[in-house]
Amino acid sequence: MIVTRAPLRIPLGGGGTDFPGYYQRHGGYILGLAIDRYVHVVLNDTIDGKIRLKYSKNETVEDVDNLENRVAAEALKSFGVTKGIEIATFSDVPESSGLGGSSAFCVALVVALGYRLGMDMDRYEIFQSAYDIERVKAGQPGGIQDQMFASLGGAWYARLGDSRDFQIDRIDLSKLLPRLRLVHTNTTRANLEIATEQVRDTQNEDENVLGSLALTKKLGLDIEECIKSNDLEKIGNIFHTHWINKKKRSGLISSLELDAVYGKAMRNGATGGKLLGLGGGGYFLFYVPDQLEGFDTVDFGIDKEGCKVVYSN
Repeated sequence: MIVTRAPLRIPLGGGGTDFPGYYQRHGGYILGLAIDRYVHVVLNDTIDGKIRLKYSKNETVEDVDNLENRVAAEALKSFGVTKGIEIATFSDVPESSGLGGSSAFCVALVVALGYRLGMDMDRYEIFQSAYDIERVKAGQPGGIQDQMFASLGGAWYARLGDSRDFQIDRIDLSKLLPRLRLVHTNTTRANLEIATEQVRDTQNEDENVLGSLALTKKLGLDIEECIKSNDLEKIGNIFHTHWINKKKRSGLISSLELDAVYGKAMRNGATGGKLLGLGGGGYFLFYVPDQLEGFDTVDFGIDKEGCKVVYSN
């Protein structure tokens, strides 16, 4: 039995500009942190030759290509595992939360499969493998930051160019973290439709989407500057501008229910916030100078280890 884990993540700035179709043409930006909330994967050999996969569904198949979960199927095929294995996954947060859970699952599965085969993979190789499995082979639309934070851990920023060879710089968030509040909206995001829309609109050079992403990149850089200069009070207003701007990309990103949550938070102590992930539900991250009244919040810190094997027997 092998047990692995990979951290979830919180993006602070630049979300959406990490899609290859955007950053390879226009340049992208990532600022965020891996958090001490995790997706765990348990891997065990079976004696009947079947493949069993347990997540929000239970799947039992004899042919790996019959798995509904295409990420798991492509991961198994990438490592040459086509029979006789059982996989179970557990998450510290609800499914479709906007915290990068699907990519954390993929990373943790890559770690488990690589360890099972005795492979010595560094964290950057794990990131590359997980990205190729999820985005290329399984065809799941999205960016690169989820697999990166799940693989590398830590708090950092990076400017993205026309390749995946870029410089990552660590950033000190110790003064900012006490002012951030994570609030679950009790709704889930709209599957992969939002990501699919962004990929299509970016390819079509949609001026509305490209303008929104350009502003998103600028706001991320502004947050970086505020953190470095310890001018933290501006971050709430930047978050607010980011949220208003993000909603312009797609009608699926917000809803009356989400707008109500945001409005309540702004009346009860927040100076700004942003919906994490693609949109449609999940978690809001609010900047709160003092107290946020009327909400249950989720405590979190920075994961400094990245993906790892936590048990093997």
